[in-house]
Amino acid sequence: MLTATEISSYACHQEALEDATKCPYINSPFKVYKNMSSKKKGKFFEKIVQEYLEKQGYTVTKPENSDHDRIVRLDATKDGKTIKIEIKGSMLWGSGTMFRWQQLRPHQDYDIVIFLAVYPDRIEFYSSNKEELRALITTQDKDGNFVYNQHGGKKVNSGTYCIDGFPSDYKSIFHPIDTYL
Repeated sequence: MLTATEISSYACHQEALEDATKCPYINSPFKVYKNMSSKKKGKFFEKIVQEYLEKQGYTVTKPENSDHDRIVRLDATKDGKTIKIEIKGSMLWGSGTMFRWQQLRPHQDYDIVIFLAVYPDRIEFYSSNKEELRALITTQDKDGNFVYNQHGGKKVNSGTYCIDGFPSDYKSIFHPIDTYL
C-alpha cells in the first residue's frame, strides 16, 4: 500500500506535478475536456459540433449507423440534401507541441470530416471531404511506408490513420468548416 502522504516523497510524483503545471489548459475553460477519457471527449466534441452547426442554422440529426457521427441537412426543406459527417477533435499534446487527430478511417460511411482544433483559448473548426483526406493519409512515401498509419507500424496499411501537427500544416485538407456544408 502507498498512502497519499507517502507518494509526496516519490521523485516520479514530483515530476508528474511539475509536468502538470506545463499543461497549456491549466487555466482554460477547455481543461474539463482535456481531463476526459478519449471516448467521453469524443462524445462531447460531437455535441459541440452539433450545437455549433445548429447555431449557424443547420439541422443536425443522429447518424444512420456507427460509421459517421451526425447528419447535417443543408436546407430547410424536408427533402433537402444531407451530408454524413464524421467528427474528430484534438487538444494540444504535451506542452502544446502538436495536435493528433486519430482513428481516421476512409473506408467508413461518411461524406466529410469536421476537425476540431481545441486550443486553450478557442476551438477552430475545419472540414475535409473524404476523397481528399483519403488521398493524403493512404499515400505511401518513396520507401513504401504508410506515414499516417496509426496501428501496426508504417509498412502495413491498417486502414486506420492519424494526423499529427497543426491545421496550418495541412492546408490541402483543412478547409473552413462551411466549405462542404
